[in-house]
Amino acid sequence: MNVLFNPAVTSLLSFLIGLAIIPLIIKLAYFKGWVVYPRSDRWHQKPTALMGGIGIFVSFSLAMLCLNFSAINWMLCSAAGVMFLVGLVDDIWEVKPVIKLLAQIVSSFALVYNGFMFGGGLLGWAGIPLTFIWVIGITNAINLLDNMDGLAAGIAGIVAVISGIIGLLNGEYGLSAMAFAIAGAAGSFLFYNFKPAKIFMGDSGSLFLGFSLSFLSIAVQGKSGSSSAVLVLLIPISLMAIPIMDTTLVIIKRLAAGRRIDQGGKDHTSHRLVNLGLSEKKAVLTLYCISGIWGLLCILIYKAKINDLFLCILMLAVFSVIFSTVLSKVKVYNESEEKLSYMRSKGKKTDTHLMLRFFLYHKKLLIGIFTDILIIYCSFLIAAESMHVTMDNGYVVLATFICVKISLFYVTNLYYRMWRYMEVMEIAGYFMIIAISTLILIITLFFKGKSEMYSSYFFMVDFLLTFIGIVITRLFYRWIAELISRNRHAQKRVIIYGAGDSGYLLIKELLQNHRHELRPVGWIDDDESKHHMLLYGYKIYGGKDQLLDICKKVKPDLVLISTNAIDLPGEDEIKTMLTAQHVGVGRFTLTLSYNLNIAGL
Repeated sequence: MNVLFNPAVTSLLSFLIGLAIIPLIIKLAYFKGWVVYPRSDRWHQKPTALMGGIGIFVSFSLAMLCLNFSAINWMLCSAAGVMFLVGLVDDIWEVKPVIKLLAQIVSSFALVYNGFMFGGGLLGWAGIPLTFIWVIGITNAINLLDNMDGLAAGIAGIVAVISGIIGLLNGEYGLSAMAFAIAGAAGSFLFYNFKPAKIFMGDSGSLFLGFSLSFLSIAVQGKSGSSSAVLVLLIPISLMAIPIMDTTLVIIKRLAAGRRIDQGGKDHTSHRLVNLGLSEKKAVLTLYCISGIWGLLCILIYKAKINDLFLCILMLAVFSVIFSTVLSKVKVYNESEEKLSYMRSKGKKTDTHLMLRFFLYHKKLLIGIFTDILIIYCSFLIAAESMHVTMDNGYVVLATFICVKISLFYVTNLYYRMWRYMEVMEIAGYFMIIAISTLILIITLFFKGKSEMYSSYFFMVDFLLTFIGIVITRLFYRWIAELISRNRHAQKRVIIYGAGDSGYLLIKELLQNHRHELRPVGWIDDDESKHHMLLYGYKIYGGKDQLLDICKKVKPDLVLISTNAIDLPGEDEIKTMLTAQHVGVGRFTLTLSYNLNIAGL
């Protein structure tokens, strides 16, 4: 119980101190004119107090002073203080980027000097330059992440809590106390920073938190109890999944749009979620959830073998890649920049850096190959484990599996199919292609004299797992896009009249084309056998006789007729019925026209 005392005390103290002093800082900020005014490249809509970083740093520092002085690493706390001071000066007078960079390099040296290196010492000399890269990268990533009310503080708090728990599991109680002090400070600031924000942290807060989190994510590697560098590297990357994902997406998309990397803008992960239709709070909470799930994976690494967690790691990695891919398609720049980005992605602009141009043009292919290699690798290992196959030269066979399957997928244009419009026939195509690849592998192993090592059940399990994994990843991409579309806000609510083929086409158009700003909420259909059933996830409430009651219950803004069974007089009758309810009526029609100007016809 005593081991939990210091972390609990520092967390509670920093939280209470922050709650007490931040209102004073808000008053001081307005008195001194430390206020951030709305700008076209910023998200906030009203003047807001700055200098929240003072509250975060002071509450953390006072909480740490309550500990035994011998438990405090003064050099590391001083390095964090340097980052805070540089950010504070930047908030007041502005500092050149090179000064910030020098401060980050000096602070990184403090970590290396104290023996904290990226990789926990398993990477040898390579850990030293990687430490500098990691600290500078994460510090700036948190700075970039501070782009929406409550986002950076919330993510920092989650990462700090997870780091503190890992510190307790490792027996590093001083490290854990520091982590929980940061979590408490971030939590108290979040109380005033969550939408609608009363104060922003500024660079003083983001640079301090960024450096502290980069240190914590390295420090928890030290006693991971593993000799595997891959496992040790998973810990900091998993902890920092959201900052890494956000920074990577922003850098690639800005370069593609012809923008400077350091140019501000509403093009971050959170902004893209809002542009897809989520509210600001839902966007921030979504990123909280993802960060929390990655953090829980870090804790599980200490309680389970890596092989047992491989499926979880795979699923989260694939989810993050698909999630980023969906967000990358959101238009957040002006028309000329979006056009430039599109042209570069199609290889029509040759002024881009070679590597970026290659990635943009082949991004779908590269993402597909990357996820499929993970799926094939995982399927092979699970099949071998479940069928008790000896792994003598197993990795040579695994390499053969990967090469054969990936090559066949590429030759059969598997990577050039549009995942967003995947239907039953597409799934059947995947089934046939994977079955053929399995047959080729059986023949290949037979001629190599290794077929007796692998039973027919092994190939069956490997085939099923590969098929299920590949289909799920494709459907997952579509599910994510639809899930975001279904949670859009501020659009007009629509009931569709006609739960048939035309209505199915209409609801897909409404969900996939955001310019309509219409959100489906249900169906009406005169076929009683369909009543209370679900179509495309939305309930069929009833027919024309119940129309008024349905509108009073669901409160739609518009009824869209998609069936030809309702003629013009019937449409006028519906309009008359809904006039008193202030519900509009519209119609969805499909037209087809063509002209055969062929000789002889």
